[in-house]
Amino acid sequence: MADSKRKRDYETGAAAISDFTRSLDADARAMGGAVGRGGGGIQGLSGPAPPTFAATSGDNGGAAGGSKQQPTYLPCKTFQGARGGYYFRLGTQGPGYYLDRVGRHKAAAAAAVAGFGAGGSMMPPANRAKPASQKNAAELLADAEEEAGGERALDGTNLDVKALRKLVLSFERRYAANQAARMKHADDPDKFIDSEVDLDEDVKKLQALAGYPDLYPEFVRLNAVPSILGLLSHDNPDIAADAVELLHELTDADAVESHEEGGAALVASIVEHGGYELIAQCLTRFGAEATLEDAAAVHNIIGIVENIVEIRPEAAGEFCDKPGLLRWLLKRVAPRRETDNNKLYAAEVLAILVQSSEENRQRLGDAEGVDALLRAVAPYKGRDPADDGEEEVLQNLFDVLCTAVMAPGNKEKFVGAEGLELMLLMMKSKKQCRTSALKCVDYALTRCPAACERFVDILGLKTVFAVFMGKGFDKLRRQQGLEAAQEEEERAVSVISSLFLGLSRGTPRHDRLCAKFVEDEFLKCDRLAELWVKYTGRVHGVDIRLARQQAEMADEIDLSEDDVYIERLGGGLYTLELLGIMFASVFATGHDGIRHRLLLQMELQAEDGGEDAG
Repeated sequence: MADSKRKRDYETGAAAISDFTRSLDADARAMGGAVGRGGGGIQGLSGPAPPTFAATSGDNGGAAGGSKQQPTYLPCKTFQGARGGYYFRLGTQGPGYYLDRVGRHKAAAAAAVAGFGAGGSMMPPANRAKPASQKNAAELLADAEEEAGGERALDGTNLDVKALRKLVLSFERRYAANQAARMKHADDPDKFIDSEVDLDEDVKKLQALAGYPDLYPEFVRLNAVPSILGLLSHDNPDIAADAVELLHELTDADAVESHEEGGAALVASIVEHGGYELIAQCLTRFGAEATLEDAAAVHNIIGIVENIVEIRPEAAGEFCDKPGLLRWLLKRVAPRRETDNNKLYAAEVLAILVQSSEENRQRLGDAEGVDALLRAVAPYKGRDPADDGEEEVLQNLFDVLCTAVMAPGNKEKFVGAEGLELMLLMMKSKKQCRTSALKCVDYALTRCPAACERFVDILGLKTVFAVFMGKGFDKLRRQQGLEAAQEEEERAVSVISSLFLGLSRGTPRHDRLCAKFVEDEFLKCDRLAELWVKYTGRVHGVDIRLARQQAEMADEIDLSEDDVYIERLGGGLYTLELLGIMFASVFATGHDGIRHRLLLQMELQAEDGGEDAG
């Protein structure tokens, strides 16, 4: 009875398929031989098979019938069409054709079913010796998924400590292989190009680390940073550019925001292994920006500098310990260079470096930076910026110039390079640069008698007093807003007070300054009294606001004396103090007309204030 049932099962094909599938399990890792009776195997089912190569390591067991094993990987740079039993992908061994184990099992099973459906017959397969490591179809599928998961880890799509170690190990191996290939075949690039493709691929995979700043300390512990920095000087510019991009991604503020300790550890390792100099050298390497790739590399390098300074503020001075970086940035913002994203970025980072370090201000002057900056802003004395990007570049350049002239040595360089004359032309031109030029004059004249004398000699009093009187403020408010007009008013007060402090009493220059308050029937005295009352009211308003906040939110706000003083300075106290210097200086001239006019105006203003209060 059992024999007859078994016979019927074979006639229907059910038992045959079951036995056939079990026999395939024994050959799961090497399917190069014939399957089934009569030599009909996978090759006949899946189309032409690729050429037979020596079996690669990793395949266990042999094919049925004593055939040669088929390789699990056929290296190929590009897709060359379908190959039976293989699929093309960029896997762990590089681009090429990988053995399709699961597909071969399915094809063999389909062939068995097709043979019975066509009316053929199949005898029971001969008994085979099954290996102890035999796995069924479910286990094979689990192995395939596990292998795919490992490859995804190497791709960096889901990183943990274990996956990071695999990535770093793979990168270090390919870096070492590339170095060995380059040394062995230095005169034959074709023999090491494959190793460079592999290395470049692993460098790009490491960019996934930017999403896991908590893994940065482990990345540093694995000593991968020196290797990354070494790639910055790699002979292949594409690899060097990818290493630059990797560092830019890893140090990005958005990347390290969630884990500041990781960013600090990474930057500390960069500093420890001489990263500053290597990064600066890359600017020279890609600085010509002959291609779009070079321009992108330059943008990333500038970004690395900004990112590192944000993570490590003292890096602003450390980066510029050698003049190479400052000189390159000054050259990049030169007027002959077209305004693009890199020029904008260079001006912004230059401002950050100079504003963040007093040493960099002096270094800028030593590198002839004051003269370079004056040349960079000079074209705008007769025209406005063409677009928002150019306007931002101009604003950054003025910020650098104003910060630079805060250093005493740079004030002398500014005066010697005729910077005051240029700023005066810009103030007269009434272009967008007018407010920035006035700001620069304010910084240059502060505690600098030589600059004050020079300003009077070039007839700057007429221009600055026009601003002091509010000439052109209505137009300025319409074009640039109330804040621009307010800034010009405060800058004019600051410039005039610096002149009173910088010019020696009894000298012709000082007398010319005081004579301005006699002109037009003491009109400037009236303006001085008006501004005194205006800024007194502003400071009083700040005091009332602070008192109200303190009363309403006493439990939440506890302002110290310094906090209150800073609030009052920002609310107009600083300008009021400068007006006090002017008031005292003018009154001290002893001129009867000036004294009488000032006292009269103060009485009138006091009466107006009393009526308003009533």
